[in-house]
Amino acid sequence: MFDIDTRLVRDGFWQRLADALAAVPAEARTPPPQARVGAVLVLVEDADDGPRVVLTRRREDLRSHPGQVSFPGGRLDPGETIEQAALREAWEEVALRADSVEVVGVGPTFYIPPSRFWVVPVLARWRQPHPLTGNPWEVDEVLHVPIAQLLDRDRWRHAPLSLRGSSWAWQLDDDLLWGATAIVMSLLLDVAVEGWNDGVRPEDLGESRAVRPWEQAPPWQRRPRLTGELPDVDQASLPHVTEAQARAARSWLDGHGIGALARAEQAGRALEKAVRRLVGGDVAGASVTVLAGPSTNGAAGLAAARLLVAAGARVSVVHVGAPRFGSQHALLAELGVPCRSLLGDGVPGEPVAPGEPVQLDELVPGDIVIDAVLGIGAQPPLTDLPERAATWLRRYAVPVVAADLPSGLSADTGLKGPCITADVTVAFGLPSQGLEPAIVHPYVGDLYLADLGIPAAAWRTAGVVVAASPFGRGPLVRLTARDRASDAGTPDQGEVAGEVAGEMD
Repeated sequence: MFDIDTRLVRDGFWQRLADALAAVPAEARTPPPQARVGAVLVLVEDADDGPRVVLTRRREDLRSHPGQVSFPGGRLDPGETIEQAALREAWEEVALRADSVEVVGVGPTFYIPPSRFWVVPVLARWRQPHPLTGNPWEVDEVLHVPIAQLLDRDRWRHAPLSLRGSSWAWQLDDDLLWGATAIVMSLLLDVAVEGWNDGVRPEDLGESRAVRPWEQAPPWQRRPRLTGELPDVDQASLPHVTEAQARAARSWLDGHGIGALARAEQAGRALEKAVRRLVGGDVAGASVTVLAGPSTNGAAGLAAARLLVAAGARVSVVHVGAPRFGSQHALLAELGVPCRSLLGDGVPGEPVAPGEPVQLDELVPGDIVIDAVLGIGAQPPLTDLPERAATWLRRYAVPVVAADLPSGLSADTGLKGPCITADVTVAFGLPSQGLEPAIVHPYVGDLYLADLGIPAAAWRTAGVVVAASPFGRGPLVRLTARDRASDAGTPDQGEVAGEVAGEMD
């Protein structure tokens, strides 16, 4: 049995926490200035059975992370500090009086997909405990969890990551503690209770202790992001194709004189329509940044750039790799579109594509970003220039429109490591298999399907049977998945003070 008195009280629990927080560098606890920023309050009270942490169970009918265990917290209001936001949110959620707590310090910031928030934990000691009342619109129950309970090996669980390893989780009395809340909790234990896990890693617990709560997460309805009336099609009613099947259909088109550039034009037109609807119909003066990779998807992004320029938008292009069709870049340059090229890791100062060489730190995106970096052939995890582009994009709270699928998703297997989180994804022809699992839906956002004029005969050569065209009522349709989608992603998408860590709830 864990000796609470010796290891939590006599061994300097509070002093170790204060010292650890004081040692966090200022840059590690400072989120990017143009990002979505929030704060959570890690409230710890002294009790007869040792320190306890105050948590909440969110209501089951909330749109964001329903039913999950979390710290009180939320978005910063204009002019607020991190500490002020954490205390205000705790007052709004559980009626915590700010004068009853002592703020001990601020921890490292967390990046939280798929909501694309940067969240900073604020640790506070509850000096004068008083009754707490959960806000009935947000909170089902206020939980007071003894830290000693988290040290009970029988409660240890682990959430397998999509790429490698696992993150910590705990089985509480009636709830599962996992995700961002568990990440913060494990960091707290690492600092405050030396050797709390006796060197055991989460993945060492074995399959019998593995939990995958995202598979049972309450349903989440996609929120329409594009204006105007568009036909709805049930995503489950459509075949989902593999990379090989999509390539076979495209080869059929190639053999009939419909090449990659022609298909890119069709896809670019669909992306332009999506951007137009995202801004309410009029793109004149809208600021759009296109991240274009070396694939046909990149060519679709460049086609969309030209169409948006013709419609009066202010467009800039960032080449994340050499364009597949140099003529597209040449035309955009002739039209006066700023085209920049990321610097590669090869020759110092040498850009990877035509255009002005640029470092990502020098770039600020427009009001909308088109993600046309990678296509169906890309294999996760993200590396090199695409990884750098995705990491840069996390710093900005701008809407993202993804071409075919968000960069970093596998067309065959879906989520394997970090990926770009899109607000709108426009799939081409038929959705890929990687867009099917519920776990990827919050990263895909509002999902649409665009008609590229691929006939059923092309799909039949790939072994795909299309019972009826989804485009009978128009060339752009919205795919619905009300009973399957969830906003609980696999827990290895986040970043803690510059290091990859678990997905944040």
